[in-house]
Amino acid sequence: MYPIIAFFHPEGLEVVLSGTKNLSKSPDYDFLQPWLKTGLLTSSGSKWKSRRRIITPAFHEKEILNTFVDILNEQTKLFINLIEKNAQNNNAFNMYPKIAACTLDIICESAMGFTVGAQLQKNAEYVNAVVSITDIIFKRQRSPWLWPDFIFKLAPIGRKHDKCLKIIHTFTQKANLLLKQMHQEHLTLNDIQEEVDTFMFEGHDTTAAAINFTCFMIASNLDVQEKLHEEMKQIFGIGDDDERPCTMDDLKSMNYLECVIKETLRLYPSVPIIARIAQEDFVYCGHKILAGTTIAIFVYFIHRDPKHYPNPNKFDPDRFLPEQSAGRSPFAYIPFSAGSRNCIGQRFALLEEKVILSSLLRKFSLKTKQTSGDLRLAAEIILRTETEAMISVEPRKN
Repeated sequence: MYPIIAFFHPEGLEVVLSGTKNLSKSPDYDFLQPWLKTGLLTSSGSKWKSRRRIITPAFHEKEILNTFVDILNEQTKLFINLIEKNAQNNNAFNMYPKIAACTLDIICESAMGFTVGAQLQKNAEYVNAVVSITDIIFKRQRSPWLWPDFIFKLAPIGRKHDKCLKIIHTFTQKANLLLKQMHQEHLTLNDIQEEVDTFMFEGHDTTAAAINFTCFMIASNLDVQEKLHEEMKQIFGIGDDDERPCTMDDLKSMNYLECVIKETLRLYPSVPIIARIAQEDFVYCGHKILAGTTIAIFVYFIHRDPKHYPNPNKFDPDRFLPEQSAGRSPFAYIPFSAGSRNCIGQRFALLEEKVILSSLLRKFSLKTKQTSGDLRLAAEIILRTETEAMISVEPRKN
């Protein structure tokens, strides 16, 4: 049994995340393999390097990103229409289910080329299977008695897992995001399905959690919200132009909103813990680390290190203004990990968050009677709240 090395501060992380000896994911990710097989998240070695090279253009080429923005605008418009119904009664409600349905519609249309209609409760079997299998995986990770496959498969939760898996894999066989790359790089249909399933997992709950936490922080910090409303007015103006879709230039201009998103991800990183396995012996701070050692990186605590963030529990988006963030260690802020195995979709995620949040802010004011202390956090693969964040939305009076 090899030891575990835990990082609670950014010092020394560069050795782990920027090196080439620690690229294997920990056994915690093994529970994802029946769903994701050996896609980009769970693979390692030469297969991971090859897939990363092939898929990277899908998240960085300007033409593809502009197509994504069209999808983001279309699905966000539907989301805003559904939120508007709640604004009419002015009661506080849990926004997360609506946000999660929107992000699922977005990632499905982006990755598979067609809409699943999660927001309109269409394709309920697939949508419910994605939600259920994610919850099942989280429960299994917390339950050591379910770790052995033979016990898990005999349990009711294991049978439900396999049923969901069959539904999901049947559905994602229709994927087409990577068809262009398949023809160029000779990916098989199974290869594409692995990656699409990976996008479903990585691009759904993580982004929904980030948006939900950001909405809550905006609602509970009205001075920040006022600055955001002013930024929206500067970009979109007032009147008929106020309701036009976002353009890429608009999104690039949302500097303060980006600071707000980053500060929220600092306090509430979607993935609170990252784990790696050392593939070879290496030396860290004069100590020899053996191959096979588990390296646990506690992102949640790294982001609250007072050395890098004075008064670390305070919500202060100004921390990410250029003049304040200059000189800060890049490893003091790692919501998307860092190094060669950082999140390939982080640029897409930021675009998605900006489109959804800016659309909300153009139409509504957000309010809550809760404070951050009222949120009881559940540290799973994805950071969630066990208590619902209750937010009321009111139409804006420009």
